[in-house]
Amino acid sequence: MLTKFRWFLLPLAIFILNATPINPTGAWKVVFVGDPRTGPKTVGSIILDLKVDGNVVTGKVRIGSWPGEAPIADGRFEDGHITFTGTGHLTSTTGIPTCKFDVTIHGDEMQLTMTGTEHTGGPIAAGRDQHYVGNRTPDYSSAQLTSMPGTFQ
Repeated sequence: MLTKFRWFLLPLAIFILNATPINPTGAWKVVFVGDPRTGPKTVGSIILDLKVDGNVVTGKVRIGSWPGEAPIADGRFEDGHITFTGTGHLTSTTGIPTCKFDVTIHGDEMQLTMTGTEHTGGPIAAGRDQHYVGNRTPDYSSAQLTSMPGTFQ
């Protein structure tokens, strides 16, 4: 009977030892993947600096050229999935927008959905999901934003 279990336990042990937990801590850059004619013209890319401690996510996010850099608020990490909000620092006639971020990580690839939730207007429409894809970048502070194609930024 022990021989039967050996064939089961060996592959299980190898699987467990090779399973690498996802650690999203670090710098990331994602780029808009939709039709640039319908995307937020000031947010061609987003740069994130994530710090994860257990299930809590902190750090900062650069939300394009407008609304700009924001501290991460209400950040949560569970099963490779991150959620948080960010309120930029650059104002406009509609105020300073707050965006909700929904992030999934697969290895070193990040898929991000941004949705405007408060004080939206201009290029960030309320309730409209904008999709981005990218990966790790060596350093948050030196990472460059990418303009939306067809815009003058």
